[in-house]
Amino acid sequence: MIIKDEGLIIYSKTIKEKNLLVKILSKYNGLCVGIIYGGNSKKNKVYYQIGNFINFNLLNKNENSISSITGEITSPLVSNFYNNKIKLYVILTCCSLIDICINENQKFKNIYNKTYNFFILLNQRHWFNEFVDWLLNLLSELGYGFDWNDINHRKKYLYLTNFEFINYIQDNNLSKNYIEFPYSLIIDKILNHKQCNLLFILFENIIKYHLLDHSSKKIPSIYFDFKKIILDELN
Repeated sequence: MIIKDEGLIIYSKTIKEKNLLVKILSKYNGLCVGIIYGGNSKKNKVYYQIGNFINFNLLNKNENSISSITGEITSPLVSNFYNNKIKLYVILTCCSLIDICINENQKFKNIYNKTYNFFILLNQRHWFNEFVDWLLNLLSELGYGFDWNDINHRKKYLYLTNFEFINYIQDNNLSKNYIEFPYSLIIDKILNHKQCNLLFILFENIIKYHLLDHSSKKIPSIYFDFKKIILDELN
């Protein structure tokens, strides 16, 4: 069986020196896993980088063998950001988060489209606001979205157990289960240290205690590196 699609390389691992095991978030066929033979050769390794988009063919001879992948990269190119540490880190962060959140053959066309559009918008001045939208969309697509009616009403706190919005905390003993919601960042696009920190804490709580609660997967270290860079810049 041959699959033709376009996708984003979100993971790669060198095997047998010159070959690459890759995971690709495809537009139409979900998460695809296969080997790019010669993908890590001196000629090709610059192309098959995490964060690059690719038009590819996936060949699966039978159910018991791993698929082989051939293809060519397309824009936007991760190499455009090699000289911009923050933007390179956000690209790698997005890919790493997708990797831990999506399993093979799960189809998330909207996540693919949003990621493609976000990487295009990285050239804009206010790209971090686009990252915020990307992060919220990822949560929503994974089943952890919010009631936007409550968001518009601006109830101050979010209960992390059931994602209910409330105006005040009645029991101080339960305060650790609530978080102040980063309205100023999400709604008003006001970028500051407090609001960004609230966003990161919110995301980490949902991923760690809901999505990955019974999984051996962990939030990737590149995410925390990116978080530190952002918060340090805003101090």
